[in-house]
Amino acid sequence: MSARWDRLESMVHSTGLTDGLAARVADPLWMLARQLQVGEFTGDDAAQPAAARVVTRTARIASYRPGAGPAEPYPTDRPLELVVEAAAEPDLGTAGRYAAARAARRLIRALRDARLATAVPLLRKAFPPPPAEPVTDVGAAGRAAAELLARWSLDVARLGVAPEADLRAALTGLGPDARDRAVGLVAAWQAATETRAGSPAWDEHRLEHSFSLAAATDTGEVVLDAPEHDGGHLDWYTVDVSRDEAARHALDPVDLPRRTTVAVPTPIRYPGMPASRWWEFEDGAVHFGDIEAGPADLARLLVAEFATVYADDHFVVPVPVPVGSLTEVESVEVVDTFGGRTRVPSAAKTDVDRAGAGRVWRMFELTGDEVSDSHPAPWLFVPPTGGALAGPVLERVTLTRDEAANLAWGIEQLIEGPLGRAVERTGPRPPAQRRGEVWRYRLAATAPPWWVPFVAERLADDTPQVRLRRARMRAWAGLDGQPVGPRSVLLDPRRPVWLYEEEVPAGGVRVERSWQLARWHDGSVHVWLQRRKRPGRGDPASGVRWDLLA
Repeated sequence: MSARWDRLESMVHSTGLTDGLAARVADPLWMLARQLQVGEFTGDDAAQPAAARVVTRTARIASYRPGAGPAEPYPTDRPLELVVEAAAEPDLGTAGRYAAARAARRLIRALRDARLATAVPLLRKAFPPPPAEPVTDVGAAGRAAAELLARWSLDVARLGVAPEADLRAALTGLGPDARDRAVGLVAAWQAATETRAGSPAWDEHRLEHSFSLAAATDTGEVVLDAPEHDGGHLDWYTVDVSRDEAARHALDPVDLPRRTTVAVPTPIRYPGMPASRWWEFEDGAVHFGDIEAGPADLARLLVAEFATVYADDHFVVPVPVPVGSLTEVESVEVVDTFGGRTRVPSAAKTDVDRAGAGRVWRMFELTGDEVSDSHPAPWLFVPPTGGALAGPVLERVTLTRDEAANLAWGIEQLIEGPLGRAVERTGPRPPAQRRGEVWRYRLAATAPPWWVPFVAERLADDTPQVRLRRARMRAWAGLDGQPVGPRSVLLDPRRPVWLYEEEVPAGGVRVERSWQLARWHDGSVHVWLQRRKRPGRGDPASGVRWDLLA
């Protein structure tokens, strides 16, 4: 006995939606029939929202924890990006030389403004700047400017920690009153320099920032965890609600104040929104009828239907929310034009009651935030962030894998020069073999001296997991007259550097340093030095080859 199957499949003559949404003009009777078809003659209560009463509870962000460090009170006088991303000013190479010159210039300006200019040569004599180490050629004009900058600089590292006795000994040429005022200014400068230390949220082994925030509520504290922030703009989606007891900030419960907002709901408006009445002209700049959708484009059809059919069913109620807070909408009550009162339930709580914890629609909700009877609506997180202006890149290090050589490379493309601007470390490639020249056999061709190798080593003897540790190339010993190895602040050559293996994917990553500037809501201006990780741009060739003629 054989079975026979029949199947019906939908076929479309066109993938456009224009014909179904168009209103073609034929005759007046056709127009009346068209109005009857779309429900223009159907009578209903026609009630419209007249007022909305919204009750909210707000919890302020009160605690901040950088990485695995201790929790501390959150500073409300600056953007969150500055708190998390601010890096210490460099103290290495030409970047450190320029940073020292900036710090010394701040002290010299303060002394001169206080009419203590005679203290400057005394400090410069007692704390002369260390000799500069050339890293790369910046041209004759750049070298002259760097030498001039060095002559006006100080040994900021020693002066920043010098005790009061040493300061008084260095300023013995001043009178008693002038010496006391100069020592006070230097002490204030030392304290300000100490506060410019970098944030400990940066994880150098994963090349990202890790931090958490906490807000106290009447049922405990809400911890917002951000374990993998690459740098840049921070928003609500950067953090998740943590349920880990070990991540608590030990905040005491507080009674959250309730705020009642009464406002007039206004219909939403967006480009391409269809008119609410039949005899209205619509804006043709955005036309949802021109969306092309095939039989399998279900999501696209849903978007078009939502934008065209349910456009006039949504209203906006403005509710003031403070910056740097978590807000819960406790209740919403709508009064219509007929005097009826409708209580609008939380969509998240309704979904939980119907589908349980397996619901999938969580728009603008924090991951890990679960609603309940005591928490009927999700938290709305308004981060204390501001739009920052990014300066030019000062340093750029590209980390990439080399499967042929069985290692990874840290390529120093840009480093900060002696004038505070980026200079390229990449030098000229060896010239190609020209006709008539003698061919030379080479056992191996090494990578350029600004390609720093990272070799794999085991994290422990009893585990197969490995990490990438910075190493040296033997060929560097034969390269005289040019800087070799790491010279950037990101690959600090003064200490060991290692990375987790999974942090260097096949496509590579780029780590950059640049200045950021933002204006806070009180009008203050904030500047900080940011480290940021970005995706790489493929697998560059290192030039490592064996057994070749060149």
